[in-house]
Amino acid sequence: MKPAKLLLTLSALFIGYVTHAQDKEVGIFLGTTEYQGDLSKDQITLNETKPAVGVLGRYYINPRFDIAAGLYLGWISGSDANYKSDPDRVRRDLSFESVVVDLHGQLEYNILPYISNSRKYRFTPVLFAGVSVFYFNPTTTLGGQTYDLHSYSTEGEGLSGGPAQYSLVQVAIPMGVAFKYSLGNFWNLGLEFGLRKTFTDYLDDVSSNYYNYDALVAAKGTIAGQLADRIGGGAANNGQQRGNPNRDDTYVFAGFTLTKTLRRFSCKGI
Repeated sequence: MKPAKLLLTLSALFIGYVTHAQDKEVGIFLGTTEYQGDLSKDQITLNETKPAVGVLGRYYINPRFDIAAGLYLGWISGSDANYKSDPDRVRRDLSFESVVVDLHGQLEYNILPYISNSRKYRFTPVLFAGVSVFYFNPTTTLGGQTYDLHSYSTEGEGLSGGPAQYSLVQVAIPMGVAFKYSLGNFWNLGLEFGLRKTFTDYLDDVSSNYYNYDALVAAKGTIAGQLADRIGGGAANNGQQRGNPNRDDTYVFAGFTLTKTLRRFSCKGI
């Protein structure tokens, strides 16, 4: 092969590779959110599965790797009342619900090469991991009134002798699996399951032991005492176990993505 022809061939291959590397996608996420913590069981419970929505974007480094970012909004909840086979749980009678706003970035590894609108590389399983910053705010209902649990320090958070007050903005590690399929005309359908490993045990406002009842009422009022102790034991429960501090809470986003690839050049022949 003549040097000029070889140079042109290599240049064409390089330009094609760079073109693929510069693929971008934007789209939406529709799915569900699931929470695991002190007010749930280890398996998925349908009446604690809540809706989730979001927006996302991807930048392809090459057909094997891309960087994704998204803003997802979901709802989580848990309640002892759902576990009637466990008398201790029913007696504890705690419950919560919360919105979760999740801003994340992650590296995605396409197990097979993936190029949108390609006939040859039109689907792939995916592994991903990254980092997210999320906001939550657990609330509960008492006597028909909704209360912001964070404000009432139900386990003595921020009070004398109690644990530090937890922040409503936290960091998590998203990790999971997905599947991508090119629908044609640069539209992409995805299926995604992403676990968020958090570093807090307070998604549900339940973590360790009952705080001193009289001290809590003195600092935060009688409503705080009622929210912390649904059993009604008062001072008799001081120091007794209320939750499990040995395992942090987690949440999951699972659902479908629909994205559009933004590219100047077609790859219909690939």
